[in-house]
Amino acid sequence: MSLQTGLLKTQRKYSFFALCFISTFMLNAPNVDGAIIASSNFSTFTNGNLVGQNGWQQYNTPVTVPIQVSSGAVTWTPPAAAIENNQDAFLPFPSQIAQPSLGSIILNYDVVLSVASAGAPGSFFAALNTLTDGTLTNNFQNARLAVQPSGAGFVVGSRVNGQGGYPFAFGTEVLNFNQSYALRAEINMVAGNSNDFIRVFAGNDFNNLTLQATATATSTNSAVTDPLYGSIILSQFQNATAFQPGVTINSVSVSNVTAVPEPSSFALIGFAITGTGCVTYRRRCKCA
Repeated sequence: MSLQTGLLKTQRKYSFFALCFISTFMLNAPNVDGAIIASSNFSTFTNGNLVGQNGWQQYNTPVTVPIQVSSGAVTWTPPAAAIENNQDAFLPFPSQIAQPSLGSIILNYDVVLSVASAGAPGSFFAALNTLTDGTLTNNFQNARLAVQPSGAGFVVGSRVNGQGGYPFAFGTEVLNFNQSYALRAEINMVAGNSNDFIRVFAGNDFNNLTLQATATATSTNSAVTDPLYGSIILSQFQNATAFQPGVTINSVSVSNVTAVPEPSSFALIGFAITGTGCVTYRRRCKCA
C-alpha cells in the first residue's frame, strides 16, 4: 500500500468518526438530561391553599379564589362571571435564566394535567415567568401555555411572549376532556432577538409524546425582546375575552437546560477531529 493511499484511507476514517460524533451530538444534545431547576409533585402536598407550601408564593396582589390542592393535585374551575384576576401562584428558580449570546438553550417545561373545560380564544393557565419574585413590573414577557375547545375536546398551544402581539399557536390533534396527559413545552431560547420558539408536545406519558404545535416569536412590536425565565407560574385568569379553563394539575417541572452550539461550531469540531487524525498519521509514518 502506498503512503498516499494509506493517508487517504486514514483521512476518510477520521472524517467518518468525526461525522458520527457530530451527528450523535446534534441528535442527542436537545434531549440530554439536565438538572431539574424547579419542580412540584402535588401528591406530596397537603389539602388546602397552594400558596405557602413548598416554596409556592402569591403572584402580585389578588387573593380572590385561592388556588387549591385537593387529593394530591392542584385544581380550579372557571368562575361563573368574568373576573379580571383570581389568585396566581409562582415557584421561583434559584436564579434567572438569561438568553444565550451564542447558540441556544433548551428548557423542558413538563406538566401532567387533565382538562375539564376550555374557553375560546384560548385559556391561559400556566407560564414560565420572567422574574424570580412576584414583582409585577416587566414580568409579563413570558412563555405561556393554553388550551381551547375543538370538536368534542380541546387542543393545546403556546405563546413565546406575553407581550407585543406574539400569537398563540394551537395544535390540531383533539384531546379528550377529563383524561390525564403529559404536556411538554420545549422552550428554545435562541441567540438574537425574536428568534425563540416553543414546541408543544402531548401524550399519555413523557415517553410517548406527539408534536402538537410550534409557536414562534412573530411580533408586530420590534421593541419587545425575548423573555428571560425565573419562575413557574400557575394562573387563574379570566376577563371578557380570555376565559379561564378548568384544569387539574398533578405535577410541574422545569429541567433540561442544554447549551447547543451554533452549526458553525459543529463544523469546527469536525475539522479539528479530522485534522488531528491526519497529523497523527503523518507522525506515525515519520517515526516508522
